Amino acid sequence: MRTTAMTQRQPEKSTNQLAVWRDLIQALEQVDAAWKAAQPAGTGTAASSQLPGNLAVGLVEASHRATVAIVEITDILVEQYDSGDAFHDIASALRQALARWPTR
Repeated sequence: MRTTAMTQRQPEKSTNQLAVWRDLIQALEQVDAAWKAAQPAGTGTAASSQLPGNLAVGLVEASHRATVAIVEITDILVEQYDSGDAFHDIASALRQALARWPTR
């Protein structure tokens, strides 16, 4: 089988890789739905700040991991979407926020 320069530089995405990306999109949609469900009905405010300590720590840790993923996704978008112009400033701000994220 002969490979061209194009296939050597940019291999075609496999069906499994595409399924993983679709799963990621669904997971992000689930986060959005869960966040909306956590907000008190009719108040338009964020979820109660009176969280048990272990739940607050769990949210800090899970939010950190999610932010790492969002930063890395945004980096991909910088490279692939709209020549990076649309996401460059967002990616930079997210990286700065991640650098300051409390991990405890």
